[in-house]
Amino acid sequence: MIRPELAIIGAGPAGVSAALWARGLSLSARLIERGDGPGGQLHMVHFRPRDVAGVMGVDGPGLARRYREQLEEAGVDVTCGASAVSLEPAADATSLPAVRLSDGTRLESAAVLIATGARRRRLDAVGAEAYRGRGVSYSATRDRALLAGRDVTVVGGGDAAFENALNLAALGCSVRILSRGVPRARPDFRSRVASEPSIQVEEGVRVLEVSGSGRVERLRIADPRGEREIACEALVVKIGVIPNSEWCREAVAVNATGTIRIDARFATSAERIWAAGDVAGPLLPSIPVAMAQGAQAVAVIRERLHGH
Repeated sequence: MIRPELAIIGAGPAGVSAALWARGLSLSARLIERGDGPGGQLHMVHFRPRDVAGVMGVDGPGLARRYREQLEEAGVDVTCGASAVSLEPAADATSLPAVRLSDGTRLESAAVLIATGARRRRLDAVGAEAYRGRGVSYSATRDRALLAGRDVTVVGGGDAAFENALNLAALGCSVRILSRGVPRARPDFRSRVASEPSIQVEEGVRVLEVSGSGRVERLRIADPRGEREIACEALVVKIGVIPNSEWCREAVAVNATGTIRIDARFATSAERIWAAGDVAGPLLPSIPVAMAQGAQAVAVIRERLHGH
């Protein structure tokens, strides 16, 4: 295996952007993706992103297909179906970092860019996984045909929870939002939800159990008044994400949630290792931010490796 100057781990928006910019900046790079193709969490985005300039009329999977076409057209070296399982930092100034892949391959490179993104947080409640696909959903947009007109509970207090609630209300649903704390959704979402009569918001609520006869019929919840049961026909879970950093947490510094710590130039605590995108906890997690960080990180890496 030919040693690349740059190993990019993860082919979501940050990783793909980094790989394309590496090609343009004459850095030899290898893009490693654990899935069957590029895209990462885009494959779970079943709506048309509205915050990506110049991208219209395409949902997440459609954007992922465009990524594949761009990478092929640019001749980027892409390895799919290979997970990174560990990261070896450079032992000293004269050695190189290395990534160990699930097939046993040890890939050395002059620099490593971690762009493994994040995954959706699962609901830690009795029955939540057992009823997945039987009333428990992680995407109201994807499952809108199954949810239309139903009594739906949305768990979460962020932008995604409130946006999903608004989409469900537009489908004729009666919606209850359960937030563990004070909702943190941006003001315009909170304002729109407050003016929507078919949506009610409850704060300080935890979901303890999901149950029913074959499909979701009720939830057992806990709030300041104690435990109680509420009826619902479906449950949409939007409780944030978990950074995909478990494989490299022994090599680089992370915070309490597993987000990789980086400086202003995307450098991690380990020599010759950088990180970009959702795995590094950007202030505004989004497709365009991840793409921009991937490009900027490559510019920094090129400067480090070639001095200009």
